[in-house]
Amino acid sequence: MKISMITSARNGMPYLEQCLESIVAASRGLDVEILYEDCCSTDGSAECARRLIGANGVNVEPDKGFGDAVNRAFRKCTGDVIAALPADDMLATQSLHHVAEAFSQHPEARWAIGMYEIIDAEGRPTRHLHTAYKNFAVRHFSRWWLMAENIIPFVSFFIRRDFREEIGDLLNESETLANDYDYFIRCAKRSRPLVIPHVLGRWRYHPTSQTGRNIRRMSWDAWRVCRQHTRNPLLLAANAVCSLRNALVFDKVG
Repeated sequence: MKISMITSARNGMPYLEQCLESIVAASRGLDVEILYEDCCSTDGSAECARRLIGANGVNVEPDKGFGDAVNRAFRKCTGDVIAALPADDMLATQSLHHVAEAFSQHPEARWAIGMYEIIDAEGRPTRHLHTAYKNFAVRHFSRWWLMAENIIPFVSFFIRRDFREEIGDLLNESETLANDYDYFIRCAKRSRPLVIPHVLGRWRYHPTSQTGRNIRRMSWDAWRVCRQHTRNPLLLAANAVCSLRNALVFDKVG
C-alpha cells in the first residue's frame, strides 16, 4: 500500500522542519510519497523541504491558503491513501504503520480517523482535558456528534484517494476557516470512518497558528458549516452552544 502525505506553508520555519522530519521518520519501511507546496516563502522553507524530501516533491507557487495548496497537491498524489498535515503539526512515529495496517485489514474502509495529542510551541504535550475529550469522541464516533461539533482532529484524518476524488476539494480559507469540518461532514454522509485506536498526529496549538489567531471566527464558521448541512433545530442549537464554548473557553481549559 502506498501512502501520500501532503503539507504546505508560506514561511513555515521552524515548525515546518519538524513537521517534515516527523513524516520522514513515520515513513521508514513503508511506501510513502511526500509532497510539499510552498507559497513563495522567503525564510528558507522551500530549501528545507528540498533537503528533507528531495526536489521532486517540492512545488513553489502562489496559493490562496492551505485548502487551495492541499487541493492542488491532492490532484498530484499517486498513493492509495492520502492525508494532509499542516506545517506546524507532526506525525506520531508509528502513525503511518498503523494507517497502512488498518486500511490493509479493512479494504472496505474509505476513510479513517485516529487519536491525537495537543502540543505547545516547544512540542510538549498540553491541554490534556481537551485531548482526552476529543479522543473519547473519536472512539465513539457518530454523525450526530459530528454535526454538533467538529470532533475529528485533522492531523489524524486519512482517506482513500478514490474516495477523495468522489468527495471533491476542500473549501479555501477565504470561504471558511472550518474547511476541514465541512470535509468531514461530507465524508460522513457517504461512509462511516474506520477508527484507528492509536495516536496518529500531534496538533500544535500556539498563539500564531490559524486557530490561535482566529478561534472566534473559526467557531462562527463551524456553525455556518453545520447550517449548510442540516436544518435540524436541535443539532443547530447544539452546534451553536459548542461553537460558543470553544470561542470563550478554549484558551482557558487545560
